[in-house]
Amino acid sequence: MCLCFLLLTLIGNAGEEYVDSTGYKNYYLQEIQIVSNPKSESKLLEFPASITVFNTRNIEDCRIISLKDLSTLSPNFYVPDYGSKLISSVYIRGIGSRINSPVIGLYVDNVPYLDKSAFDFDFMDIEKVEVLKGPQGTLYGRNTMAGLVNIYTRSPFDYQGTKIRGGYGNGNAWSVALSHSYKVNEKFAFSLNGRYRKDDGYFMNEYTGEKSGTSEVVGGRGQLQWRINRRLKINISSDFEYSRQNGYPYSKYDKFEKRWEKINYNDEASYKRNLSTTSLFVQYTHECFVMSSTSGYQYLKDNMHLDQDFTPLSVFTLQQKQKQNAFTQEVVFKSSAFRNLQWVAGIFGFYSGLRTDGPVNFKKDGISYLIEGQTNTQLSALKVQYPKMPDLSLDIDNYNLYINGTYQTPTFGLAVFKQLVYNNMFTNGLSGTIGLRLDYENSRIKHNTYSTDNLRGNISGQMTVVRPSVIGGDLVIPILIPLDIPLSIEGKERMDMWELLPKFELKYKIGKSSVLYLSAARGYRSGGYNFQMFSNLIQSQIREKIMQTAFYQMPSGIFPEIQVSESMPMRDIIAYRPEHSWNYEIGGHSVFGDNRIFADISAFYIDCRNQQISVVSGYGRITKNSGRSVSKGIEASFRYVPMDNLQFSVSYGFTHACFVSNNDGEIDYKHNYVPFTPKHTLAITGGYSIPVNCSWLDKIDIDLQYLGRGRIYWTELNDVSQPYYELVNGSFSFTKGPFNLKIWGKNIFNRRYQSFYFEVMNAQNLKQDNGFAQKGRPVTFGTDVTIRF
Repeated sequence: MCLCFLLLTLIGNAGEEYVDSTGYKNYYLQEIQIVSNPKSESKLLEFPASITVFNTRNIEDCRIISLKDLSTLSPNFYVPDYGSKLISSVYIRGIGSRINSPVIGLYVDNVPYLDKSAFDFDFMDIEKVEVLKGPQGTLYGRNTMAGLVNIYTRSPFDYQGTKIRGGYGNGNAWSVALSHSYKVNEKFAFSLNGRYRKDDGYFMNEYTGEKSGTSEVVGGRGQLQWRINRRLKINISSDFEYSRQNGYPYSKYDKFEKRWEKINYNDEASYKRNLSTTSLFVQYTHECFVMSSTSGYQYLKDNMHLDQDFTPLSVFTLQQKQKQNAFTQEVVFKSSAFRNLQWVAGIFGFYSGLRTDGPVNFKKDGISYLIEGQTNTQLSALKVQYPKMPDLSLDIDNYNLYINGTYQTPTFGLAVFKQLVYNNMFTNGLSGTIGLRLDYENSRIKHNTYSTDNLRGNISGQMTVVRPSVIGGDLVIPILIPLDIPLSIEGKERMDMWELLPKFELKYKIGKSSVLYLSAARGYRSGGYNFQMFSNLIQSQIREKIMQTAFYQMPSGIFPEIQVSESMPMRDIIAYRPEHSWNYEIGGHSVFGDNRIFADISAFYIDCRNQQISVVSGYGRITKNSGRSVSKGIEASFRYVPMDNLQFSVSYGFTHACFVSNNDGEIDYKHNYVPFTPKHTLAITGGYSIPVNCSWLDKIDIDLQYLGRGRIYWTELNDVSQPYYELVNGSFSFTKGPFNLKIWGKNIFNRRYQSFYFEVMNAQNLKQDNGFAQKGRPVTFGTDVTIRF
């Protein structure tokens, strides 16, 4: 039975399920523990923060196959589904990230995924997922200022057997998966799994006549686990995934008339990725402490092709190839026995070697509009300003202009941290927590952007020399200035960041069923470099060199007032600074009514400085620091289990995130809403298990979900937005012994909405950007068959 609603509580204390002798599921609330976490061990009811937990049953029955499927199931947790697996934009409580540094940490079996390009992978054999809200920087460090997602895979010591699953749905979507877990003896166990899925997409590219947004994914995972004795555990795991996607289903959207056009672009848009992660986990338990060591290595290699203008014009295309080798190592010590004073301390280090190749190909329309057109417009404007200037025009001979770019961005970091918890402080049930982390990060960039062929062409025109009529009158002199211009930008930059990340908490336990908490914590998000800007910088260099060539060959006195301005340092152009926040939260949660009613509420206030947001820059997006924003809101959830096989749940999140100061020199965005953050999230769910107990059927499970979110503003100007919308999902599941048949549907009423909107330069009208949007996935439905033995 799909128990998504069970996990919609902020603190995740919506209990577990079991199947009794009648064959149907019983729902009940109980205190469960956070497991397999080297840094904390606590009953969820007593956890002094907002956390949502999804267990194995929830993930499988709700068809949660990736991080994006968790969107809205946890209040104020929004992960839009658009583009490709390269894009994993996560927004929590008004803080989010579309490109560059993430705002949440993602850990899989205690191994951090450093780059958000790796966040979107397919789930299989997942034991549980924890979504923690608010800064987690004291224990987890950089890029966890909005929260943390912990994913734990199933242990072969806890589950043995074989599972085969196959499914088919509309859009020619089909999948197969096979997993096997085996405990050899009490000291050694292993597991293996493999998965494959494919679909033909749900959108059509009008220009090519082909489907846009198709996907194909194949992967597998292996685990070896030893429990050598009661003190020592060793786990080795390795996961691999290859994914291939065709097309970014973006279509023009008129924000004034609110009118969609068809997907209609001519060049390739695709994404391919190889992702491999290997880890070693060692845990040693002593009478006085528990020592955990986690070593991780991740290899990512991908290749993205993009029609950057998303129109039938041949303006320019972008290719981005990433190759990353990331190493992480963490050693943690924590107190082993429950005492009034508990502690955890550790050291963490990482290295990420990332090389990005980003060639840009200016095609005939791009050369015509962006180089010739802009330069000729500039020459015409100068003619008005300087009447002595001759009439000039630019003609480019290149049919294509291929700009190659290589960007090496190695990052290195070290951190030490410690946290103390004192229980029963002054009175029974009152606990205080204080923690501090020192974080150092070194980020570098070595960049080389160059044209593989010189820019060739000429500047032509004529200059009139005024002469008396007695000597023949005015003399018209033709002008032809040949161009053969090499293009290159090369250099290197370095950024060092030192951060102190404190945390303070108070928790008061009332009896055995209620907890109140109050917390304050500092978070930060790493600074970095916008190497996406170099295509724009090359365009500027083209225009500058063309103008210089023309000016230097003109007679003196024609441009007496033109002066060469001092250029801005490259670091100031391409770098963005770290983002910082202070998060204040108060909340409580309680279980009552014979453990059949659970309630939770929390309120938060976030003061964010130097907030990093994604903005339009030519035909791409860059990260800039926006000044300051304040985000405040509430999260509340209620769950009721009137009968053992029936439950209801309501979960609501409200976020009011606005700029306090944000001025780009032309527009003041003060009091505007922070883009990409839903103002409201709402989940209403219910589940019912019907025992049948006949010769051919044991039970029927029925699940329904209502998921609502909005309004979402897409731009700093707040001139484009997606109003509140709702999605309805549901399933019927039929079980007989080891066999299960599920019939499912998502977005059952085919709700039409924007999952994403952005703006880019309009080559044909530079004064008005083009707007593009991706429609949300339409109604999808299908059936899954699972066999366990």
